[in-house]
Amino acid sequence: MRQINKSSLAALAAVAVLCAAAYIYFQPLAPGPEPIRVKVFCAGSLLYPMNQVAEAFMEDNPGYEVEVEGHGSIQVIRHPTELDDPVDVLLVADYSLIPVMMYDAPLPGEGGNFTDWYIRFAGNEIVLAYTDDSLYSDEVNATNWHEVVARPDVRIAFSNPIIDALGYRGLQIMQLAENYYGVSTLFEDGVGSHFDPAIETVDTVDRTYIFVPEQLKPEGGKVSVRASSIQIMPLLESGSVDYTFLYLSNAKQYEVRYIELPPEINMGDPEHDAYYAKAYLRFQHARFQSIGLDREGKTIYYGLNIPGNAPEPEAAEVFAEYLLGGEGREIFRELSHPVFEPCYTDNLDGVPDRLKHLVTLDEYGR
Repeated sequence: MRQINKSSLAALAAVAVLCAAAYIYFQPLAPGPEPIRVKVFCAGSLLYPMNQVAEAFMEDNPGYEVEVEGHGSIQVIRHPTELDDPVDVLLVADYSLIPVMMYDAPLPGEGGNFTDWYIRFAGNEIVLAYTDDSLYSDEVNATNWHEVVARPDVRIAFSNPIIDALGYRGLQIMQLAENYYGVSTLFEDGVGSHFDPAIETVDTVDRTYIFVPEQLKPEGGKVSVRASSIQIMPLLESGSVDYTFLYLSNAKQYEVRYIELPPEINMGDPEHDAYYAKAYLRFQHARFQSIGLDREGKTIYYGLNIPGNAPEPEAAEVFAEYLLGGEGREIFRELSHPVFEPCYTDNLDGVPDRLKHLVTLDEYGR
């Protein structure tokens, strides 16, 4: 029998140890837990800050994966309530859409409705945005802007009022300006007559009704319509349009030139709510009429909700708390869109316990 000396045995032992170590080292790691996915749908005007909040949240809270999508505010709510596309957190540019579109909307197959509360968490105001390349950029100012945008050769963009809050507010701004400056054809010349069919208005004793047709078809090239505010920015920056109405926070975030509008027009001052209410928008859509979605001009306030069919409601609460009371609030402040402290709700009992310390009862009303 062949003898193996001690040095050979030692060498074989070393090789065995190395092989074992290699075997252990190259074994695939056991898969870690799947991240908790938080699906957030927000108004297009919130997309810029919300993307930064989501990144900061995931860095501060390993184990969560936040997905953010921006849409027009009406469309944001339609996704979970009509399009079978549940979300964990929704944020809209008009908080009053939440009670109108969600309080009486039944949860599919579960009983109850989508929600019975909102959190009103921020405000804003509307400005007229433009660039150095905009027509008449060298002469437009805070006193003549309404006359400039009505000129036949000036191109102006609106977001779609059928799905976006900035869209119906833009139409209301034009009507409020007509009243404020005493120019009786401002709405018609600036926007209404440039659609087929035209967007018509009817004056009554205390308000003007703006009738939005079933389909918006711009004609003639003066007016452009896009789904939401985030789709208008490329038109403005490329020079395809000269002016657009934009939220002040977005004008600062995207660093475009802008003109501040009088507080009686900009929809940013609750002291002028009675004046804003003079511009009343009525949708000529059977579906909208069935839920009473007519829009009365009023101060701009943003709203947050966690729908009743949220896939990850506990994770949604963690994220909402981070936004309203944690680092997210600081990010919003730095990006020119401060969050209220405290925020407001119409139903303290309905607000999740984790968020109750951030809110107080809303005295502003719906």
